[in-house]
Amino acid sequence: MLDGQRILVTGATGQVARPLTEDLAKRNEVWAAARFSDAKAKDELEAAGVKTAYFSMGDSDLSGLPDVDYVIHCGANVDPKTPEIGMAQNAEGSGFLMQRYKDAKAFLHMSSSSVYRVPASSSEPITEENELGGYATYSPHYAMSKLASEAVVRFQARALNLKTIITRLDVAYGSRGHGGVPMIIYEFMKNGMTYTRAEGGDSYCSPIHEDDIAEQVQNLILKADVPAPIVNLGGDQVVSVEEIIAYVESLTGLEMKMETGRDASWGMKVLDNTRRKALGGPCKVDWKDGVRSALEKRHPEALKG
Repeated sequence: MLDGQRILVTGATGQVARPLTEDLAKRNEVWAAARFSDAKAKDELEAAGVKTAYFSMGDSDLSGLPDVDYVIHCGANVDPKTPEIGMAQNAEGSGFLMQRYKDAKAFLHMSSSSVYRVPASSSEPITEENELGGYATYSPHYAMSKLASEAVVRFQARALNLKTIITRLDVAYGSRGHGGVPMIIYEFMKNGMTYTRAEGGDSYCSPIHEDDIAEQVQNLILKADVPAPIVNLGGDQVVSVEEIIAYVESLTGLEMKMETGRDASWGMKVLDNTRRKALGGPCKVDWKDGVRSALEKRHPEALKG
């Protein structure tokens, strides 16, 4: 675990990075870098001992950012409206950030499992060597921009001799942000929305809880190197979205409206965890415990009994 270090975290107000940022701040000097369009989130981070700095992805002049030992780059435009915006903010923005921190001890770049080209919903684990060129149905230009970002990050690691690691995140969930798939499932049920199950069967994923992400990121950044290793960042359990639905139903007494279609509402992927476990160790949060805990924190009124 990182201790006594100066650390910059981008995207620190978001679902993935905020729990990590607050955990790091217990033992380190942590800077949250963001545009802070949400003033409340900025105030809450500062109240937790986190320092804040303005950062806009794609800016070339980042001289105003503080000097730090480690950089954890979780910030991303998850729904760029055009290819140009995706390339400028996610890809070029990552390159400029690495250039600013060329003298850091290490740099972690948070990528996405959406870069994989393999079909979604299969229970077969995807290794880091699987075919690339994926597509995210929820955001047409996102997966392309994340894959382009990886290329920029790989290049900068070598050009700057900056120890770097790239993590491809799977289904993240927990109590922060929108809460991930389990909390969205609850919102579907509560609001009478319909989930589409694929004709071919269940849709599988390897969900990872926010507490495991916080620990894994700290372990993995210490394994950064040149050239930059690429590591899947998913949980250790293979779970179908339909299993999560059934579990949330059992906790809340609600019922999901279901229909069958060609594709599932969420086409997920299962990530092979072999390399991640070797570098970062096992995950610790059982998915059922994690879902229950997230519901208790976000929607305590929803739980039966």
